[in-house]
Amino acid sequence: MYEDINISDRVSELRRRRGLTQEDLADRTGLSVPTIKKIEQGRGGARMETYHTIARALGVVTLAFVTPQAPKPRVDTNQDAALAGMRSAINPPLNLNGEPMASPHLDEPDLRMLKQAVAAISAAYVSDRYDTVAQLTPAVVHSAHFHVRELDGQDEHTARQLRAGALSVAGRYLIQVREHDLALFALRDSLRDALAVGDQAAAAAAISFQAWALMRQARFSEVESLCVAAADQVEPKISTARTEELGAWGFLLLRAAGAAARNNRPDSAEEYLSVATAAAAATGRETKVKGSWSWGPVTVGVQGPQLALLAGRPDKALELSDRLPQEAGRTMDNDWHRHRIDVAKASVMTGDADRATEILTKIKQASPEWMEHQQSARDVAEDILASRKRMPTEEQRALADFLHVQV
Repeated sequence: MYEDINISDRVSELRRRRGLTQEDLADRTGLSVPTIKKIEQGRGGARMETYHTIARALGVVTLAFVTPQAPKPRVDTNQDAALAGMRSAINPPLNLNGEPMASPHLDEPDLRMLKQAVAAISAAYVSDRYDTVAQLTPAVVHSAHFHVRELDGQDEHTARQLRAGALSVAGRYLIQVREHDLALFALRDSLRDALAVGDQAAAAAAISFQAWALMRQARFSEVESLCVAAADQVEPKISTARTEELGAWGFLLLRAAGAAARNNRPDSAEEYLSVATAAAAATGRETKVKGSWSWGPVTVGVQGPQLALLAGRPDKALELSDRLPQEAGRTMDNDWHRHRIDVAKASVMTGDADRATEILTKIKQASPEWMEHQQSARDVAEDILASRKRMPTEEQRALADFLHVQV
């Protein structure tokens, strides 16, 4: 029905079909009338969360407003040159035989050194040392390629496991720096290695990280279908499953919940979250898995406030945040910081910009290298500044400078 019209026309068409004026739609969404007019007139784009809010008010899935179109020109930031080494390792060119160019030849395979190298980049990623990840990962992935090519038998099996881990780190790092297509190449090959060695938990984790990248590309329906199908395949017996197995399964359900919520399917999102909550309860408390991710009641609990925000309920998001289990341990720092950004956003939406400022400032102090890559933090900073009727405070100006937000 809407294939031949653009986003602005779709908003206008759906609004009119429901007998709403622009003022009515503004009231339903909490957006301003000028914002609704700007969207309907096609004068610039809007955040995906804005389209989600409008879709919810109009009773359609968010993807009703995602339409194929040519990307807008953007200033070259030299990102391609900065990632040349990563591209060479993850997506090498093909020769005339249709085969990827071989990785650099090393003197002798050394699985012990490769294991140490993979552990080093994983530790650097977890501790937000992204410069270290960017510098070391291409060489580690090249080395892993070499080991898989040169070894056989059990040694090749071990090399593939290590390569799956190296590619997983590369993929997650690339998502953080918003290189989603390259991340998907890395995670695809991580998945293939995990499947080749029969590591179902690692394969499920690769699917989950792949879903994270796809979510960033607003491919919500694909993410939900992908994760639900994978969760069905790897569902463990809760009473006997290891934490790693429960977490791999549970994260797939969390990704499905996030995708469903963003696509205006709140009932499905709540259903997936409920099952993931049961999987987290089976662990009793937060447990670190392989040093790079955590599973437990807090990891799942922080998803509740996020889903409430996506449903347009900042008050409920704050309430759920206050009810997080206090004695269950601590999830990974980055997962906790993402939750605190959600709390900051809910605070702005409920009129407490000062609390939001305090939360973002604390995250900046704790994890500056991680925070500077978070679009959600920039969005909240913009909301804080937009809510001010007077001159922004010194803390707010400092946040704006750090996150490159216009004051």
